[in-house]
Amino acid sequence: MKSYSLQNGLIICLLFISSPAVAGHGFVTTFGDIEWLPEPGRTPDMVGYQLDSWSEVGQLWLATTARQVVALSLGFAREKLAEAEVMLTAQDTAAARVALEHYWYYIDWAERALPPAEDGQNEKTIALIETLTTHLLEHQYILTIIHTDLSVESRGILREVFTTAQQRYPRIADRLPRKKRGAFFFKEEEVRWSVEMVLREEDGEG
Repeated sequence: MKSYSLQNGLIICLLFISSPAVAGHGFVTTFGDIEWLPEPGRTPDMVGYQLDSWSEVGQLWLATTARQVVALSLGFAREKLAEAEVMLTAQDTAAARVALEHYWYYIDWAERALPPAEDGQNEKTIALIETLTTHLLEHQYILTIIHTDLSVESRGILREVFTTAQQRYPRIADRLPRKKRGAFFFKEEEVRWSVEMVLREEDGEG
């Protein structure tokens, strides 16, 4: 237990050194250049939301390359997180769940677009895996910031998202070559720590 604490202390110190940006939790963050969520547009509680969803899926079906599918999927996924934030802030948990279901739907599209592992790892495939890995970490980090501003009632839904994300992330990230995966170490540790903190805070309130 003692060595584990020392290791975590070293990691946090290194995070301070690695980037000049300061996060909402007061520590220096490795996510200083993160792009925040877009404006949500239509949300699940609005008329026409399903039409928007059909349009998004249509664009994915018309995409002709894995790169296009990943880019579109991740763009739509970020929109769904923005929708979920608005709905959670409004304490409309049913609508927030709809947005998050769509979020995972688009993450699935992005993952399925990756060439199968047995096909080998060329530079294009590695770049796509890096892109998806980066976005999954950024999404989790953004949600830890959003979590702080939500009511206690709305936070439980994000616990489910964190749990799912941390289960699925290794399946994708482990496809990266060792050196490429190592480059994500500090971001992975900051996300892990941030998620631990928000869940610990939530448990303390329960």
